[in-house]
Amino acid sequence: AMSLGLGFVHQDLSKYSLCLSLITLLRLPWEINAVMLADTLENYKRHEERLIAEFTRQFLASIVCSSSLDMIKWVDRQRARKFGKVLEGEVETCRKIAQETGVLVDPMYTLAAWETATKLVQEEKSSTVVMLHTGGTLGMFGLAQRYKSCFTNLK
Repeated sequence: AMSLGLGFVHQDLSKYSLCLSLITLLRLPWEINAVMLADTLENYKRHEERLIAEFTRQFLASIVCSSSLDMIKWVDRQRARKFGKVLEGEVETCRKIAQETGVLVDPMYTLAAWETATKLVQEEKSSTVVMLHTGGTLGMFGLAQRYKSCFTNLK
């Protein structure tokens, strides 16, 4: 599962297109679930096609990756909200994930990918699920200032 937000969309999608191109080249039987955070399906698909074409043109000119577009499953965030909105309990959920796994997720971006990945694990017990963590770290500083009481007694 990947979460793709606004702040670093180009960087995130560049990592995504690299990953997708490698999956296609190696003919891996993977399904990619990409979590849409703050845009329309049409815009995500447009960015996806442009970045894959650009990556292919620059690095894989002799290989056509258009068939890879069928592997991507764009999914809505499990709990929709306005951009920048943190829902009740999400900061605590992020803290719990960090304490139990050592993985830092933020409630606006990477928590959406985490939730999708854990849902996939539960639904597809025989499959291996990989979450590509593409960022969200910069947002943690603003959250710590905005929700001081949640960050004062960290263990």
